[in-house]
Amino acid sequence: MIARELMTTDVIKIDATATIGEAVELLREHTISGLPVVDKEGHLIGVITGGDVLRAIQQRAQKIYHSLFGPTQVVIDETVWHEDSHRLLVLPVEKMMSKGAVTVQLNTPVGEIADLMLRQNVRRVFVLHDDKLTGIITRNDIVRWLVRHVAN
Repeated sequence: MIARELMTTDVIKIDATATIGEAVELLREHTISGLPVVDKEGHLIGVITGGDVLRAIQQRAQKIYHSLFGPTQVVIDETVWHEDSHRLLVLPVEKMMSKGAVTVQLNTPVGEIADLMLRQNVRRVFVLHDDKLTGIITRNDIVRWLVRHVAN
């Protein structure tokens, strides 16, 4: 089995100029944890995840208190959280995306894909053809394939 045979071709993606708020809405609407970010020509340029958004909002809302006698304490300031979250949600996706999306080619064997996911600690890999996004394979896709493969 190779990537072409396992990938989902109807990829939910977002343009780099879309807002973080639009990305969050797509993540929520489709119950997914990450989106590929593409340029106008369909080239993969990054990935945005719910974790990226949460980290950015949380980092701005944290007040950190250092103590000479104990561990650092982090307190979330709800006012800052509310105000900054609105400011962050209107930023373009390209400001918050990770640029190191993990990719494979159409003919990459499933075993290599699974190994890559484990080594890179990622939940999804993007399938490219002629440097354009053509599909996605998630951990769940690999697990479902393994269960079917072992059952037969």
